[in-house]
Amino acid sequence: MQRVLLTLLVLLSVLSTTPTVAVGVPDVRLTVSAVTVEPETPLVGETITVTATVQNSVGSASAVDVDRIVLRGPDGRLDEAENVGSLSTGDSVTVPLTARFDEPGVRTLELRISGTDANRDTVSISHPVPVAVERAAPQATLDVFDPAVDAESRVQVTLANPAATPVRNLVVGFDRPFGESVEDRRVVPLLDAGETVTVNLTTIPATSGEQELAVRVDYTSESGTEATTRLTRTVTVEPYVDDVGVEVRPVRPTEDDGGTDVGDLQGLLTGGGAVTDAGEAGETVEPDPTFVEVVVTNFGTVALDDVVVAPSTANVSLPRQAVSGPILPGESATALGDHREVRQTEAVRVVVDYEAGVRESRTETTYAYRPLVGDVRITDVEMTRTDDGRVTLSGNAANVGRAEATGLVVAVLPSELVEPTYPQRDYFVGTVGGSDFAPFDLTAEVNESATTVPVRVTYQVDGVRYDHVYDLPYDVSERERTRTGLSIPALGTGIALLVGVPALLVLAHRSGRFDRFRR
Repeated sequence: MQRVLLTLLVLLSVLSTTPTVAVGVPDVRLTVSAVTVEPETPLVGETITVTATVQNSVGSASAVDVDRIVLRGPDGRLDEAENVGSLSTGDSVTVPLTARFDEPGVRTLELRISGTDANRDTVSISHPVPVAVERAAPQATLDVFDPAVDAESRVQVTLANPAATPVRNLVVGFDRPFGESVEDRRVVPLLDAGETVTVNLTTIPATSGEQELAVRVDYTSESGTEATTRLTRTVTVEPYVDDVGVEVRPVRPTEDDGGTDVGDLQGLLTGGGAVTDAGEAGETVEPDPTFVEVVVTNFGTVALDDVVVAPSTANVSLPRQAVSGPILPGESATALGDHREVRQTEAVRVVVDYEAGVRESRTETTYAYRPLVGDVRITDVEMTRTDDGRVTLSGNAANVGRAEATGLVVAVLPSELVEPTYPQRDYFVGTVGGSDFAPFDLTAEVNESATTVPVRVTYQVDGVRYDHVYDLPYDVSERERTRTGLSIPALGTGIALLVGVPALLVLAHRSGRFDRFRR
């Protein structure tokens, strides 16, 4: 019993000498009462501002000195503020901190606030700040078209805004062109959210080979932040090559749709004659070379512009034609030539003037042009004189050409010794196809001293009027003049024969010569 009492006394003595530890509410309670992020949707490369409001709660028992506010990201410290100030109970302080991100994505930032209370004890808190960083606006891509020495090379810059807010005052320009700048600045006032815009710059390369091209895009974000995006690209510049091919080929009408079918002109270029094509049921269809296509092909490295095609012959300058351009390397363009004024087979010279890059140049070709023309001639003419002295001309109007002659009229042309007379002063033949003929008859009064009878032939070919005069030789012999009747001398001779023949028979009978014939 005594031992038990002794033990209890020892324990009471120990407990009476041990200090008491009390766990209670801290004297200072710091809080982050507000956080704002500007802009709300930050972009890659854009400076964002995180504004934090730190408050010493009204429930705090002590004032506090805010020593440091640190903004941290996943990779470490982004910004900080030191010696922010002292906060009495219920006071607050607002501190802006900034950050910038080079990659898009959602990330959680952290605000770390540390301070010292009245008892010189350290107080610290942290607060999360989620931030969603979108891709920088605008996105820019570069395309360079056919760069070559001494050629205006187009640099196409495509701007796209994938963000949810617009960007303004976009200025696109060369940061480092690979030659002389021609158009070096473009302005886009507004690029709305989700919008895409394309602008073009122009430069003239001075040297061939690999060249470094740089373009910069200055712009202002929705929050008013000014920023710049730079794009660089290595471009291969081709050497200057001016190589232009010219091909001439006839245009062949197509019966089914009224369009045109282009035929080959190889035969004409080599002097081998016109080209034919097989039609229906084996029929040969010959293209009409009146209208031709002049095909200009760019085999060089520089674009062609201001292309003018000028055909001509030794006697005729044909209408010039402009070819729409530019004609880029490897491409072709066509001009339509009208050769209706060329009425005979002859060489046609086709000169093509153009600008190859920034240089003026020329090329040319020639080919043998064989027009489809109508050529009407008078053949197989017979002249006879009638009783009343009129002369009848009968013959053929032969079309020795390849084109159809229409509205053909044959007429006697009056002169001092020849006068057209009724009933056939003129004769309407009508239409005569190529390599075909039609008969005609004419009447006229012709003086016997005349040596020729002039005949006029008029017709049209493809809307062009032709007028020819043929002097037909006039030589009506005595026999031809009596073909249709008897003349006065012939009538006297007949009467003498009627009287003389019976008298001769009587004399023969009397002399006995007639008896010999009877034996």
